[in-house]
Amino acid sequence: MPVIPSDTTHFPSQGSSNSNPNQDNSTDKPKATIQDYISKGPHIPDNMPPKASREEIEARKKELNG
Repeated sequence: MPVIPSDTTHFPSQGSSNSNPNQDNSTDKPKATIQDYISKGPHIPDNMPPKASREEIEARKKELNG
């Protein structure tokens, strides 16, 4: 049987707001809105390498594959 100490001054009070450490704190991060989930499509960079011809690609493929 557990022994309950007579001095209860070191116990947290039951009405404490810190009783649930996992509760969300709205001051830490703003909530996500529907705009955060809307897809904006694929990102296409501005600095793409120049387009190579099919012959160049085939020659490079043969060179790399041995």
